[in-house]
Amino acid sequence: MAEITIKTSLNKMNFDADLIACAERIGFEFLSFSAHDAIKLKDLPFHHRNPFDRLLIAQSLTQKLTFMTNDPLIHRYGCNLI
Repeated sequence: MAEITIKTSLNKMNFDADLIACAERIGFEFLSFSAHDAIKLKDLPFHHRNPFDRLLIAQSLTQKLTFMTNDPLIHRYGCNLI
């Protein structure tokens, strides 16, 4: 959600709908980024430089979540992937 909001504010994309309402309507669960997730960032190798992806990778590892992506670099982190 943060990436969509930032890209919209930079006029890199146009998203006029209420992001929270859209996410809730399709059943997304909102997750908080914890201090444990943040600490995990220092241990991650730099296979990937995108900061948003690195935050999600750290969160998926610390919270034992499944990461859904088609990015071929993400598998290098040992995440559970779809």
